[in-house]
Amino acid sequence: MTNSKQFKKLINFNIDEFINQIPKIGSIIGLDLGEKRIGIAISDENRSIVIGVKHIDRKKLITDINIISKIIDENNITAIIVGRPLNTYGKPGKKSQSIRRLSEEINKSLKLPLLLWDERYSTQAVEKIMITDINLSRNKRKELIDSSAACWILEGALKRMKININ
Repeated sequence: MTNSKQFKKLINFNIDEFINQIPKIGSIIGLDLGEKRIGIAISDENRSIVIGVKHIDRKKLITDINIISKIIDENNITAIIVGRPLNTYGKPGKKSQSIRRLSEEINKSLKLPLLLWDERYSTQAVEKIMITDINLSRNKRKELIDSSAACWILEGALKRMKININ
């Protein structure tokens, strides 16, 4: 099997296949890949707690990957979950195709199993909570929205993983 086929095999759309590729214990990183920023969240090794780590302002792809790689190394990350924007009907659009290509590049560099997880409306849901429940200012929301969306994505995938394992 060629290297590119091996890396593509590490990218999953199916959560059950993803579960079978990763160790039973180990932290997972969640990424919300935006046009301007990347939101980053990580789970604990038991995958029961998710923490928003930070957001990074997008620069060159290699720079972004190096920052993510450092976080992965520092936190003993075993897998990656990337939010995949789908339309209302669950179909991929242009943005979804862009995220897929970017995920393939991340996968080539980091060589970890990667799940593309439906993130429909994650940013909007988090922003609504920040406005109505927490009453955060616009500046504070801007600072937290991306890592919070990454938390939302990662938490959703981890909940589904627990259901599918049991």
